[in-house]
Amino acid sequence: MDDTTLRVLVVDDEPLILYGIARFLYGKAVVKTVASAEEAIDEIVAQQYDLCFLDIMLPGMTGLDAMKIINELSPTTKVAIMTGNALDEAMKMQIEDAAYAFIEKPFSLSHIKEVAERVAALIE
Repeated sequence: MDDTTLRVLVVDDEPLILYGIARFLYGKAVVKTVASAEEAIDEIVAQQYDLCFLDIMLPGMTGLDAMKIINELSPTTKVAIMTGNALDEAMKMQIEDAAYAFIEKPFSLSHIKEVAERVAALIE
């Protein structure tokens, strides 16, 4: 594996989302999936990731709180926030200020691909 392989962390408490994104990116990226924000933070500490697809609504710590920590621990990791829930203005502003991308559920895999390709272009 060369240094330009895209490394992606997917964080969601829905197994179908984890499986779907990991399967879709198979062969295009090295993908790790976890089901909680706490696991995501452990992964970011242990390993460098280029992109993190991060759900907002997670058990325990929220994705927005995790995004702040991920941005502090690994400023080069691009965070793409995912949610199917309505957002209040404060949440929207937080996402606009700190996230690389916003993905609304249900999403199309072409949106996942577009975000991954944009990040891959940054590391080449």
